[in-house]
Amino acid sequence: MIIENVFILALIATLCALDVTAFGQFMICRPIFCAPLFGYLTGDIYTGLWIGMITELIWINAVPLGVAVPIDIASIGILSTFWACKFFQGSQSAAIWGLFMAIPFAYFYREFDVLGRNFNIRIMHWVENGVKDGKEERIKYGVFLSLFLFFVRIYLFYIVVMIVGGWLFHGIYLQFPAVVAAGFKKAWYLLPVLGLGCALYNFRNVRLPIARR
Repeated sequence: MIIENVFILALIATLCALDVTAFGQFMICRPIFCAPLFGYLTGDIYTGLWIGMITELIWINAVPLGVAVPIDIASIGILSTFWACKFFQGSQSAAIWGLFMAIPFAYFYREFDVLGRNFNIRIMHWVENGVKDGKEERIKYGVFLSLFLFFVRIYLFYIVVMIVGGWLFHGIYLQFPAVVAAGFKKAWYLLPVLGLGCALYNFRNVRLPIARR
């Protein structure tokens, strides 16, 4: 069954986003999973799988470790798949345009996430002060409050970007001349090669145990 309700799809996207740092760590936030998932939900799993593969290969080293906050590659896979399948299902050139257009929103997501983390510091101080005063229940409240605020801000992000970004995606794509659309279609086959090169470059310093002998 194809899901067209933006609010339901935004909810599913938010649940995938929770897996990045907030809850789970089941790897459902990786583009190789969430992009095909949205392709399936919107009626074109093939497009989702291809976009997920390209995004995963190019940004395979984009992993949040410690204080490092990389761009949100899950949003690249989710947004580009959603826009392509909703407005131009089956169009390879539209899918690549969606991929390019989703990248700036992924950077915006990162800045949005940083603001949320800074606010979580205030919650942490509130919890610490409460513990010093013997109010240990603030630990529970602090965890649930930070998780709730994370969920709300990401849910609102996806609702706004899916709608407004979709309007921009559709309107701009219709203005492209045929030669640009043809270039996007060629990129559909060339970007996996670029992605493979990026993956090999990112792991250039990794030595296999067999190579050390």
